[in-house]
Amino acid sequence: MALSRAIEGSNHTAQSITWKDERGNAVDLTNATITGKKHPHNDSSTVVAIDGTLSVTSATGGVFTWTYGTVDIGTVGSFQVQFIATYTDTTKEKCFKEQFTVEDALDV
Repeated sequence: MALSRAIEGSNHTAQSITWKDERGNAVDLTNATITGKKHPHNDSSTVVAIDGTLSVTSATGGVFTWTYGTVDIGTVGSFQVQFIATYTDTTKEKCFKEQFTVEDALDV
């Protein structure tokens, strides 16, 4: 699951993400709620919750969208992101950490 870069403060368009396992198979997200956490590459002790909206759009295809929140794209830099799927039976699936970059905006 490769994450697209984002631009600081730009939160209109959601990022579509396909969650795959190590073999490249889609993870079934049926009856799952997605949450996530991120931390800067240079500071793994500062972990914050993703404050945007994570919505499953194709459960059996492992597809969900991430509409960024203020915290998600409020700081320019390079981050590690981990998504967590919590199923209705309380089991959890966590993805491997993924690279996420927030680029600076050229405000005029």
